[in-house]
Amino acid sequence: MAKRSITNEEIALIKAMRNRGMRNSAIQFYFNRPDRQVNSGRITNIADGSYSDSAAISAADDATLDTFLGGFQQVSATMSAVPTAAPSPPRGPLDPVTITALFAQDADGTWRFSPGETDEHECKASFRLRNPHVWLRAIAALANNRGGYILFGVHDKDTAQTDGVDKSFAVLGLTGTEFANLDPADLTSHVKAKLDPTPRVRSTVIDFGGKAVGILHVEQHPSRPVIVTKQEGDIREGDIFFRYPGQSSRIKYGDLRTMLDERDAMARQQILPMVEKLLQRGPDRILLADLDEGVLDDGKRPITIDKTLLDQLSFVREGEFSEVEGAPTLRLIGEVRATGDDRIGSRGVVTEVNLLKNFLKQETLFRPVEYIRFAVEASHAEWLPIFYFAQQSQFDRADLAAFIDRLGGTAKRREMFTKRATGAKMALTVPVGTPAALLMQIVAGDLPEPTNGKDATNVALAMCGLTSLPDIERVTILAMLERCYDLAQVEAKSGVISTIRRAACRIDELLFAPPS
Repeated sequence: MAKRSITNEEIALIKAMRNRGMRNSAIQFYFNRPDRQVNSGRITNIADGSYSDSAAISAADDATLDTFLGGFQQVSATMSAVPTAAPSPPRGPLDPVTITALFAQDADGTWRFSPGETDEHECKASFRLRNPHVWLRAIAALANNRGGYILFGVHDKDTAQTDGVDKSFAVLGLTGTEFANLDPADLTSHVKAKLDPTPRVRSTVIDFGGKAVGILHVEQHPSRPVIVTKQEGDIREGDIFFRYPGQSSRIKYGDLRTMLDERDAMARQQILPMVEKLLQRGPDRILLADLDEGVLDDGKRPITIDKTLLDQLSFVREGEFSEVEGAPTLRLIGEVRATGDDRIGSRGVVTEVNLLKNFLKQETLFRPVEYIRFAVEASHAEWLPIFYFAQQSQFDRADLAAFIDRLGGTAKRREMFTKRATGAKMALTVPVGTPAALLMQIVAGDLPEPTNGKDATNVALAMCGLTSLPDIERVTILAMLERCYDLAQVEAKSGVISTIRRAACRIDELLFAPPS
């Protein structure tokens, strides 16, 4: 048995809390820790006994639970009474405090850039938008190394001596407002037109003693090398620049070789988890995203992303995944989340197939409500299980009906699913003939063994006639229904598949529908 992170005592307390009527979201508060998250699905698994050996652990008694809750509240109150300093928010590379810390003032009042020109800093006395080759070279060089700053209005070391006065890295200040008035769109336009892949560059202006210093911050590009694509001034098509201490020059072979080796190693490291996922899930459950062509494809059923939307998703290729920056995101029905346990993330694209399969396999989902949304808004099937996903979402019948009422889709489908949610419509039917005989066999605890599509149809019709659950393990019933579905898929008979979906809905009603 796999080692579990939740102790016997915690399982007993969780069961007692559920028995007392506490919601999963409230229970999580007592057991989540920075190094361990107890999600809602895990609490449900503990309650129904499917988590590890939790079925063998009895719920804590009322006195034990009361002691636990009382002690927890006392500790919480004590902690809240202790004044604590609010943590300082992280400072970005263009935060005034971050930038000012790089400068120091001499005894005579002269401000100087303390680090000098390094492999992360380049100083220039002036800025001219019409001479982009001067700063494009520096941008490309920094993006190909570790990233860094370009400072305009600061002397560099080579031009520091004036009339015998040391002005190395002294703040000169910009003479005009061209940098301050620079439209970020113009800057980005120049960078995109001349460099590929496009480095991320941001700008700001900081005042030192009445002298303005223009600052560009360049991030290291995750897909180095950045290459010049079009001649501009003294930079030529195909140039690869690299930032060395004190200069931005064409890259040396050794540094280029190291960069390419690092990129290849990173690519291998990134692709291995994808290969593992492919092997685990199988190629029939994987879609590959080609962000250049705008296609999600598994070799059989390509999904095309509209070109106007694809143009907004270039940040994915460029390694920008932060929603904080306001970057556009693609959201199909469902969400994709990273997981750290045995749960699966709800899919980017929900289909009738994986909705039914998730139900039959009893997989725990991150966003089960999206499966209900799909059933109502996007599917054309009349019968799809919903109560399993409602239970995962902690919906009672009223919650489920209210959620369906807020959804899109046709009024007819909302009405149909609302009737099912409230119990006004059920998948229950009265079988006759062979299905009726099979129903008696199933009720007696003897499951049939379907071998073809006709058998699958008869078994499904029989299961639609169940008025209560037979004395058969849940997983066995669901496995037989999945077997019926697989047989129907092989023979590609839509009528059979529809009957099996209805049978799944009947099992869904018996297993997961809340009391009316």
